[in-house]
Amino acid sequence: MNQEGTLGNAIKSARKKYPLTLEELGGKVGVSHAFLSRVENNKITPNDKLLVKIANVLDFNESQDFLNEFRILAGYYDNIDENTAIFNNLKSSGRLEINRFKREKKIVDKPYYKLNYLFECENKVFYDIKTSELGEKLVTIELPSDILHDIYKMINLEIIKTIKINSKLLYSIENPQVIEEYQKEVEKTRKEFTERLEKSISTYDIDSVIREIYDDEYLI
Repeated sequence: MNQEGTLGNAIKSARKKYPLTLEELGGKVGVSHAFLSRVENNKITPNDKLLVKIANVLDFNESQDFLNEFRILAGYYDNIDENTAIFNNLKSSGRLEINRFKREKKIVDKPYYKLNYLFECENKVFYDIKTSELGEKLVTIELPSDILHDIYKMINLEIIKTIKINSKLLYSIENPQVIEEYQKEVEKTRKEFTERLEKSISTYDIDSVIREIYDDEYLI
């Protein structure tokens, strides 16, 4: 069985580079060499407390980020230190699924969360035509390659235009607060616009006007 890319292989590689024997590492972290052997052969997944001990021993000069690497491979995503290059690289890969509301995390096998993936992959792409985000689909179609290219181009141009105005978005991977600040700024701008509109428009239903302008829910 190919052990590459597994937690056991990562621990084994780090141990041998130290170098330490199974007995020596086991003595330092308080478990038997037989137990560690099962860990390295991916028969057992150690708990987070033991991973911390193993990482602290193997990363003796603090030059490697073993703990976060081990946590990712073990599936302990909620314990990952988000202020690390490993976590940022994982986000950038599009393979980290992060729930926007619950903040739960898990790794998927392909870069599904990088929008470019859908446009650049060789697989067919399908689309549900809807009148609103949460509405029922009217029909599902297969997107021809020329339409995919046009959509990709429009998205790219729109994002570049937004970044020219909000250059801080370039740092959104390293600093998650950038997105929060951006959302607050957008909301502030909308509020200011609404207040100005209320002062200048007295003969119209202001709520209807705002909905018509922003059109948040409806897609067509």
